[in-house]
Amino acid sequence: MTSLSADPVGPPRGQLAAALRESDGLGRLSTARLAALLSEGIHQAALGGIVLFSPESATTPAAIVGGFAVMLLPYSVVGPFAAAALDRWDRRVVVAVAALVRTVAIIATIALVAAGAVHTGAGLPMLFALSLVAIGLGRLINTGMTAAMPKVVPDRILAGANSVLVTVGSIITAVGAVAAFAVLAVLGAGDAAVSWTLVPSVVAALVGVWAILALPRRHLGPDDDELSADPGRGVALDALSLFAGGLAEGVRAARSTALVWVSLTGVTLGRAAFGITTMLAILLLRDAESGGVGGPVVAGMGGFGLMSAAVAAGMGLAAVVTPWAIARRRRIVVVASGAVLSGVAQLAVGPTLDPTALVVGAVAIGLGAQVVKLVADNAMQTDVPDARRGGVFALQDALFNSAFVVGMVAVLPLVPADGRSVSLMLVPAALYAAAAVIAAFVAARRRSGAEPERTRGDRTATDRTTTDRATTDRATTD
Repeated sequence: MTSLSADPVGPPRGQLAAALRESDGLGRLSTARLAALLSEGIHQAALGGIVLFSPESATTPAAIVGGFAVMLLPYSVVGPFAAAALDRWDRRVVVAVAALVRTVAIIATIALVAAGAVHTGAGLPMLFALSLVAIGLGRLINTGMTAAMPKVVPDRILAGANSVLVTVGSIITAVGAVAAFAVLAVLGAGDAAVSWTLVPSVVAALVGVWAILALPRRHLGPDDDELSADPGRGVALDALSLFAGGLAEGVRAARSTALVWVSLTGVTLGRAAFGITTMLAILLLRDAESGGVGGPVVAGMGGFGLMSAAVAAGMGLAAVVTPWAIARRRRIVVVASGAVLSGVAQLAVGPTLDPTALVVGAVAIGLGAQVVKLVADNAMQTDVPDARRGGVFALQDALFNSAFVVGMVAVLPLVPADGRSVSLMLVPAALYAAAAVIAAFVAARRRSGAEPERTRGDRTATDRTTTDRATTDRATTD
């Protein structure tokens, strides 16, 4: 769920206000970007309601895997193709057309859900296909508007403006999702409620289209002298070249630094583990709701929202714990510690198969997993040369999203319909343990005779990564 940045600290409010006065392009671009993100938050929450908690249909393990695959995998696949298109054609036109097609896909989703057709044989695959289009194009829209920022923002405040918009955008997306979940919790995740919940998503998307089309032609670039694609090649060939080359470079860069590949391994195993836990938890929450146990909150959609909030709370704690930890211990040891924490929490609450215990344990699981993720980001920011860093982050994004789904797929044949499997709840604990053992083993080998890790102080102000990692930057610096 990436653009350029240098400094995560936002500019003075006066500079931002001046930039908005100087360039109405920034105001319209910001409006389009935030409207698209609001629409995305509402759409994804509604999709979760109809796929995971709809009372009109039983939520099967296969449906859960399909739903998360649609929501996550486009982020790993669409990016390179978006980059090729956005560097060849007028970004304003590309973004506007993508936003219009995305709006049509959401309207078609409303019609499909309102008609109750998602419960027919071909209905659910059709819903997934429409969602794949909507979410994939949402990624292209966000990438295009991020790439266009230098065209409407003065260089002196570009980094700060990017940081502010990313932060506000994350809040707007969360507000859209929370609002949709709140409506569905009150009305029930039935077909009628989901279809009405999606209407504001269409309205927000149309506001974004209007704001983009209000900008002059070529205002968002690329300029004629910036076109990097070979006119004789197709966009698909350019994209495939970018995708293959970027990932290959990322793999080479990751393998050259022990801390980077160890932390990436921890992230990958942790995401696979969390995917398994999430699928089982959803099934348990559904079973608790239908069986009338677990109380009105720790069951069904309310329980899932509460568990998500618990994971988010753990991730917030990680932003405080991680810089404290890496200031006192070697980062590879911190990776091992984070994996151990998640593993112990999983081992303690998973086998109980109790929704309330899972919600409570989600705080520690989220904390440990995010510690590993933040150390991985920090390692890539400090230990990988700037020229190779984009490929490593692209590799991490692909692993982060795909491992979550792969973990679900790996255990899918063994998952019971009600999620009640003690043995499967132990699999994530084993994956966390494997990540901890790998990190501890490499740490032990590096303790004697190995080149010491570079400290966080080796990072310069220009050696930071993207705006979408501004929050991580704040969490991993003193």
